[in-house]
Amino acid sequence: MINVTDTIKQAYEESTVQYDKIILDNQEYVISNVEFDDDCYNEGNVFGTAIAKLLSFEIENNINLEGKEFKYLTGVKTSVGIEWIDLGTFITQDVEPNDTTNINKVNAMDYMLKTNIEYTSDLQYSNNNITLGQVAQEACNKAGITLATTDFPNVTFIVDSNQFEQGTLIRQVISAIAQISGTVAKIKNDDKLYFITPKTTGTVRKVFNLSDYSEAEIKRATQPINSVSLGMSDVEGENVVMKDEQSILLHGENSLIINDNPFAYTEAKRQQLITAIFNAVKGFEYKAYEMTGQGLPYLETLDNIQIVDFEGNAYNSFLFRFYHKSPNGLETKMSAPSVTKATVAYQNVASAEQIAKRTEIIVNKQEQTITGIIENQGEFENKLTQVEQDVDSIKQTVKDTAIYKREVEGITEIYLEEAGEAEILELEIRGNKTYESILYPGEDLYPSENLYPNQEVI
Repeated sequence: MINVTDTIKQAYEESTVQYDKIILDNQEYVISNVEFDDDCYNEGNVFGTAIAKLLSFEIENNINLEGKEFKYLTGVKTSVGIEWIDLGTFITQDVEPNDTTNINKVNAMDYMLKTNIEYTSDLQYSNNNITLGQVAQEACNKAGITLATTDFPNVTFIVDSNQFEQGTLIRQVISAIAQISGTVAKIKNDDKLYFITPKTTGTVRKVFNLSDYSEAEIKRATQPINSVSLGMSDVEGENVVMKDEQSILLHGENSLIINDNPFAYTEAKRQQLITAIFNAVKGFEYKAYEMTGQGLPYLETLDNIQIVDFEGNAYNSFLFRFYHKSPNGLETKMSAPSVTKATVAYQNVASAEQIAKRTEIIVNKQEQTITGIIENQGEFENKLTQVEQDVDSIKQTVKDTAIYKREVEGITEIYLEEAGEAEILELEIRGNKTYESILYPGEDLYPSENLYPNQEVI
C-alpha cells in the first residue's frame, strides 16, 4: 500500500470524483479519461509474473509526449484541499493523435517497460561464485532500474552458467527469478523492482464491505498450496517434488508446478532450489472475488485485504487485479481470480535397499546441447549411458560405459561374459601390489573373439 494521509483515506470513503495530472519536465499538465491497470495474475497463477502497470489518458495535442518519461498523480479533494497520490513514473509507448478534437490519446507503461530489451551478461560464471541475487542485480543494472529486494528465497543459489538463449528479454530473466524464488516481480510507485512473496498472514490493508459495492461476488476459496513440483514439461520422470502430507490429508493436493525454469536445468539443481520455494509458498490460500465500485488508488496489487459479505462473514484475500477509471472512480474493478489447481504425478524416491537408477535430461541452452543420462547402479556394477546431441549441427555422440567393482580375496576367476553382450573397447583389471604380477590379461593381451598374446606362442 502506498503511504497516504488519513484525510485521503477518509475522502475516498465519501467522494467518487478524482483529479489527474502528469508532471513532464517539471511542468504539470491536466489529463482526462484516465485508465490505469495494475495486474499480477497471468494464466492461472501469480508466482513468477512480471507484469507492467498500464496507463492511458487524453491530453491536448500541443504537448509532446513521444518517447517521454513522466510522473502520474491522481488526487482527491479533502478537508485541506486536493491531495495527490504519486503512482510512479511512466514511459510513453505510443500516441494516437486526433486532428479533429486536437486531443491525443497516450498509452504508457511503468518502468517494467525498460526490461523489454535483450539480456546479455558480463558475469564470470566460470568462477562458480555467481549467485541468483547477482543475476537479478545485473539484470536491473542493464535495464536501468533499481533493485529494491536484495533478499529473497534462493538468493544465494550458485548459477554456474548463462542458460538464457540469444534474444531473451531482461523481463523474461526477471520472471524466471521470480518463478524460482516463489515471488512476484513488481515495479512499485517508487520506480524500483521488488520481488514480493504474497503472505496469507500479512497485514490487512483494507476491509471491503460488499454492501458498499454495486457489483460484488465472492467465489470459491483457493485451497492452500501443499505441493511444489520442479521439472520439465516435455519429459516424464524429471520432476522433483516436495509435499506437506498433513495438509494434503485435510485439503487435498494443491500444487504449484514450475517447469522449464532456466536456473533448474538439472535434477541436482532442482533438488537445491525446491526447499526454499516450498517454504515460501506453502500454505498460500485466499478467497477469490470480484468487485466493481469506488477504487482506492493508494492500494497496490499483492496487498492483503479482507472482504465482509452481506451476512457479516469476513474472508482474507489479496488484491491481484486493479483496473481503475478516473474521474469516475465508481467504474473501478478489483479482483483476485482463483489460482488454477494443477496436479502432477509424484515420482517415488527409491529406498536405500533398491538399485539406484537415474534417468535425466539436461538442456544446456548456453552450450546448445541436450544430454540424456541413464544410470543403473547395482551391488557390483555401475552402468552409465550418456547421449549428447548438438542441437545446432544435429550431430550425436554416444558414450556407453560399464564399471564393475568387486573386492575379492584369494585366487578368483572373473569371466568376461559377466560384462554383458557388447563390444569391449577397453578392459582394465586392477589389484593390490601383492597380486599385480599374476593379473591377466596383461599388457601383451588384447580382448577379441579369441584372446591371444601380442607375440607368437611357441
